[in-house]
Amino acid sequence: MDVSGIIFASVDCDADAIEAWNRWYDLEHLPPNIALPGIMSGKRYAAPPALHEVREPADRLDGFADGRGVHVTVYTLHGDPAQVLSDMTMYRDKLEAAGRMFAPEKKIVRAGDAMRWTWGVADPALKADPEDVPHVQHTAIRAVLRRGGDDAARTTVAAAAVAVDGVHAVLGHRSITDAELDLDLYLLEGDPVSVTRAARAAAPYSADADVVLDAPFRLIVPFDYGFADEIRASSLPQTIV
Repeated sequence: MDVSGIIFASVDCDADAIEAWNRWYDLEHLPPNIALPGIMSGKRYAAPPALHEVREPADRLDGFADGRGVHVTVYTLHGDPAQVLSDMTMYRDKLEAAGRMFAPEKKIVRAGDAMRWTWGVADPALKADPEDVPHVQHTAIRAVLRRGGDDAARTTVAAAAVAVDGVHAVLGHRSITDAELDLDLYLLEGDPVSVTRAARAAAPYSADADVVLDAPFRLIVPFDYGFADEIRASSLPQTIV
């Protein structure tokens, strides 16, 4: 099955519920959503305080400003992204009615969008076929949301970025609800802070690209939520309100 796009969502929970909420997400929320027609896989990521420190710009998007957007979820799709998003929204109501949702007062979806996959560039050393690129494994991502500059992002920025040690691939996506909004998803290995900084230096975006978010996130290993204590000891928001 060919990848058609992703659903990209920014989500938060109260700091005192991080372990319980993440465990619910891994055990009880990902499985029924991944089982929906049109969804291939789902991965979750977190930005502990050290990753927030390199997030820039830090105030352009409500879902990611002022320390929001500690967690993101990425579902990889093989069906029509608009239809999958609609199906997921309707299915959420069924899960709610069945009492299968986490306490609503403790978590919130900050932002979410379905996006079509438009291009992919992998490190040439991987010898990846085009259809392989969205499936390249990684331990972190760098999410760059931008308006404009797509040609340069694909042919110049991504090509230079995959030459950086720790950048395995860059995936380009376009929002189905905002035709001017693109998401470049960098698939990383190693320390996401240092790799993000190196990629920014080696592969800067052109003046045609208005970058509204450039943020690294670490892959969440199920049941390993050690980052919770880092968040509770930081200046990041401790509640969703």
